[in-house]
Amino acid sequence: MASLRKPTIALTAFAIATTGTIILFSSIDRAEARPSTRSYTCSALKQFVRQRGAVVMNHKSSSLYRRFVHSRRYCDYDETVRPFSVPTKTGQCRLYICDPINLLFGD
Repeated sequence: MASLRKPTIALTAFAIATTGTIILFSSIDRAEARPSTRSYTCSALKQFVRQRGAVVMNHKSSSLYRRFVHSRRYCDYDETVRPFSVPTKTGQCRLYICDPINLLFGD
């Protein structure tokens, strides 16, 4: 009787592990693509970034992307914000990106 239980336990463990893997990969396939700055007007784009604080978006083409931030609060301690111009539905728009702080003498 004990010999029958071992394969059953092993098959159950395999089924559980396989199901978890299938669920993991199916959720990856449904991941949303990065939004494009060209899909928004400038005011809608600024509101989108403001609401999220920081967002990674495509700009210029689907292979170029950046992380845009609402304020320095969303940058690392050794970074500051700088303006960055992106294309939108209605022309160019100025957003902010994090940029490393240039320290004197490499400090």
